[in-house]
This record gives sequence, structure tokens and C-alpha cells, in this order.
Amino acid sequence: MRLYTMMSDFKEKENYLPIEFFMQKYGVSKRTIQNDISYLMRISPRNGFQIHIKRGQGYLLEVTNEELFKDFVESLNDGLSMNTKERPAHILAYLAVRKGFVSMEQIADFFQISKTLVKTEMNDVDILAKSYHLLLERKSHYGIRIMSEDKYLKKYLVDEYLNQNVIIQTVINDVVKDFTFIEEELINQLNRETLNINYNELLNVTEYLKVMVFIADLHQEKTESFQYDDTDALQRVTSFLIHLLEKHYHVNFNIATIQELLILLQKNVRKKIGNISFTDYLGNDIDLFLESTDQIYNTAFRLDKDFKKLLEIHVSLLVDRLHNKISYKNPLANELSITNPMIFNIAIQFCDMLNEKYGVEATFDEIGFIATHFGAHMEKEKQQKLQSYNRIGVVCSSGGGSAYMIKMQIASLFPTAIVNTFSFLQQKELLQYHPDLIFTVMPLSLDVNIPIIYIKELLDDRDLYRIKQLLQCDDYDPYTLIHENPVYYSYFSKEFFKISKGNDYHQVITEMAKELEDKGYGKKGYTQLVLERETYVSTVYMNGVCIPHPLETDAIQNMISVRIMQKPFFHNTKEVKIIFMICLRKDQIEVYKMLTRKLYQLMKDQKYLERIVNVKSFEEMMAVIKEMGGVNHE
Repeated sequence: MRLYTMMSDFKEKENYLPIEFFMQKYGVSKRTIQNDISYLMRISPRNGFQIHIKRGQGYLLEVTNEELFKDFVESLNDGLSMNTKERPAHILAYLAVRKGFVSMEQIADFFQISKTLVKTEMNDVDILAKSYHLLLERKSHYGIRIMSEDKYLKKYLVDEYLNQNVIIQTVINDVVKDFTFIEEELINQLNRETLNINYNELLNVTEYLKVMVFIADLHQEKTESFQYDDTDALQRVTSFLIHLLEKHYHVNFNIATIQELLILLQKNVRKKIGNISFTDYLGNDIDLFLESTDQIYNTAFRLDKDFKKLLEIHVSLLVDRLHNKISYKNPLANELSITNPMIFNIAIQFCDMLNEKYGVEATFDEIGFIATHFGAHMEKEKQQKLQSYNRIGVVCSSGGGSAYMIKMQIASLFPTAIVNTFSFLQQKELLQYHPDLIFTVMPLSLDVNIPIIYIKELLDDRDLYRIKQLLQCDDYDPYTLIHENPVYYSYFSKEFFKISKGNDYHQVITEMAKELEDKGYGKKGYTQLVLERETYVSTVYMNGVCIPHPLETDAIQNMISVRIMQKPFFHNTKEVKIIFMICLRKDQIEVYKMLTRKLYQLMKDQKYLERIVNVKSFEEMMAVIKEMGGVNHE
């Protein structure tokens, strides 16, 4: 976008730049450039730069904070670069934050596209607007504006702000500036009223308050008197916030806005519970579920007292909320379901137990909240696993400087362990050292029941990261680090790669699952578990990438079956282009995460995705996967 390239122009030039320079380069009017520079000058103090004006010479950039400035320029580049499919959504965002009518010329100028293209895009913008209960009003010689009830516009702006829409965030942040003071005052007031709120609920409220201020500032609303009930804690909080915002931002709020804020607080705030008394049934049911899960996945959820306490507190509040038909939005739920499928599946089964025992049905977002508790425990288990190694032996080709460097690198991963180095001639001394983990640069003639990992003579940061990943797996190839491919690379096979036709997602994944089960990779019942997982949340994710997997991960052999559709089709409004069916053993939790994160990266990278869905052979697919990242991006 133009703001990004203008900042690049300023950065590259050491002298003052006249306004005519920008007018000629971008082919826009003097007023347009003046508006752009005026905007940059307003937001410059908090973004690490200043723009100086000198009559007759133009404008000069001064960077006052390199880190803030770099982040700002990157945000302009990342946020405002968009593909054709995204443009209608960005045009709608642009219209939503403008007051009054906006001409086609202004839209074309902002997005640096032709007026003809703007007119073509407006049909899609219109359809998108209606999905948010927003209407586009067109008026000859004036342009286009959004017509809507304030409550619908607020909901749209809040949703897009939380989704990090750069146009909406930039404009709203320019009005509200630093919101820390308001947030701190809100938290203090909630504490005074002995009310409770969690982080995601606080985000819901604070982002809504920002939008309230923005709309009030945009439309210059008139003050309307609202009769508060001083005996109600939430009404006291509402009154406090309204008066605080009106005084701080010099804006006014009407009765409808105040009522909407009160409803929002009722959904996100609750009385603090001093000493929560759990029923014997709830505690026992959670304990039984964790015990069963530990047996299946060889985990230690049940032994983690802190995890159990936090989970029980969350569940007690969750059951109460769901009985009252209240649930919260979780912006991380979708990404978590893709990148941490095994943990998400455990959360699904946990919520299934709650539904069976307590008659409450958790939403997709609530399942995501539960999954974060299980995920936090698994991170703790990973750290404990690394800390369980106390005596580490490193076998090098010599005892020189390279040996000392490897020792220091390995010691950085295991700060509480004793690390000693040995030459390949000191294998007897190595045994007498009684290590519980050995790293070696060459083959050893030892017959010991100790984990041995083969490494390169020189390690880099990527190798150290892979060592941590490797040791968090229960079963791994000791030669992984001297190979150039990631752990999961060997789980792809030509036998389970097909390019085929089809238009029924359930039928295609049933065929794939049956093949894995019939050929001895998936255990008996694998197909049913894959289909059962689909009944909870669809595994058709973003941009045509699908990752079906069983509800319980417990395969006989590791395998990833791939099906590329000759002609993409739609399943429940989502496109199906390529299917990666996961069949992994239960000891592959960390490999599972590595794999799904790589596939998540593929979903977001249009260049590689387009290449991979158009390959003609297994070998070509593996070449693209390796080029896309492989070991270099693990």
C-alpha cells in the first residue's frame, strides 16, 4: 500500500522530499498526499519517528526509536498487502471507519486500484456487508456509505478489531490512543465491586469500549440521561465506565449504547467466588477422566495438582455458564484445533464427558479454552522430561576446541545436568561415568540401554532446537539429527498418495481411513474414530487443506495418507483441495504437533499451496514439502 512505500521513500532519502515528489510518483492529488502525511504525523510519536516540515523544501523523516519504527513499517507491509480474495473485506472495513459518503475515486486511491475494479468488487462488498446486517447506501455524485443500527456496526468493528484487521485497528487506535489507563481503571473498579473476569472476557470488554469511543467520536452523539440502579454492581460499573470515557475522550453516549454495554458486562463479568466448593461428583468425574487419558497417552495429567485445581475451577464456572446459556468467544480456538489436534481431541472428549454427566453442551470456543489447560500441562511435561537427564556424555572426534563448544551448546539445553566430553578412544571411561543420555559424532561399539543421539561435529541453533523436539518424543530415530529431513518426512509413502476425483468429503475420507486400517497401519476401528471426530468439528480447514484424524491417536504404524482432488469441491461451504489423513502412534505427540504446524503454515502460504495441489506425482509433492521448509523451518 501507499503508506508503506511512502515510508520506504522517506527512509531511503536523506534530504527533504517535496510534496510534488509523492504526487508524481503515485499519481494522486496534493490533498491526498497531505492527508497521508497528516495521518503519519499524528501517529508518529508512538511509532518511533517524526516527520519534519521545512517551507519550500518539503518533508524529512527522523527515526527516534529504531525498534518501534521497524515494527510499524512491517505492520504496514504485512497488514495492508492483500490478495484479490481479501479485497472486498478490506473495502468494507475502509467504509466502516469513514464518516459520510466515500467516492469511488477515494476507494480506488486508497487501495491503488482502478475505479472499474472498485465497481466490480462492490457486488461482493455488498454481499459481505449484508452478512453483518450492514447496508450500503449509494448516492449519485456523493458515493457510498454504510447504513446500519449502531449495535450491528459495533459488533462488526469489534469482531474485525479482534481479528486484527489492520485498517480498523489503525483508525480506532488513532482515536483511543493508549488504552492502558482505561483498562487499569476497569480492573480496579471490578476489584472494588468483588467482580471477576478472565483475560479473554477482558479483551471482549476493552475492545468493545474502544469501538464505543470511536463511534461516539465519529458521530458526535448527544448526551442522553440514563437511570442507573445503584443497588446493582454491574450497573455501578457501567456508570463508572461511561463517566470515565466521556471525561477522558470528550465524547457522549446515548441510552442504547449504555444498555448494550450493560448487556456485554452481564455476559463477561461475574461475582468472585472466594472458596469454591466442588461437589464430590465433579472432582471424581474429572479424576476418572484424567486417569483414563493418562493410560491411553502415557501422560501424567492426574498427578499435576496445579493443573487439576485450575481445570476444576474453570469447569465449575463453565458448567454454571452453560446452564445459563452463556458462552465466550475464543480467538485462538481455530488455530489450536489445527496445530494441536491431539490436545484438542482430548478437550473434545472431556467436554463430551461433561455433557453426559451434567447435561451441558460446550461450544467450539469453550472446547478451545479447555484445550489450553491440557496444552499448558503438556508444556510442563516437556520441560520435566528434559530436566530428567542428569548426567550427559558427549563423544567427539577429539578433545579440542570443537568438543568444548559442543559441550557448552548441550549444557545450554540441560542447565541442571552434568555434561562431560569424551574422545572416541574413551568409551570405557564413558561407561564408568554412568550417563543417562549420550550424544556422539561417530558410531559407538557400546551395548547399553541408554538413549544415544548421533549429532554433527558442528551444531547450530536449528540443531539445538531439534534436539529438544527429539527428546520430547517417546520414540525417535537416533540418526534424525544427521539427516536433512524432519522426523515426519518418512511418514509419507507413495503407496498412500493419490490424485483422484470425488465430491463427497465423508466418502473420500472413509475410503482413505479403510485403506490405512486394512493395510495394518490404523488399529481396528480406526475408520470409525476418524468419522466420529468429524461429528464434533469439521477437519476441513483453511484454503482447501483438510487434516482428518481419529478421535484417539493410537495407530499400529505411523503413516500420512494424501489425497489431492483433481477438481476441488465444497463441503459445508468450505473448499476441499487436498487431504492429509493422520495415522500416528500415541507416542508421537510432539511429532504430531510439528506436522500439523507445518500443514498450518501450508494453509497460509498461497504460493506453496498452489504448487502442491497441482503436483503430478508423489516425488514432486515431497520435493515441494521439502522446499517449503523441511528441516530449515522446523
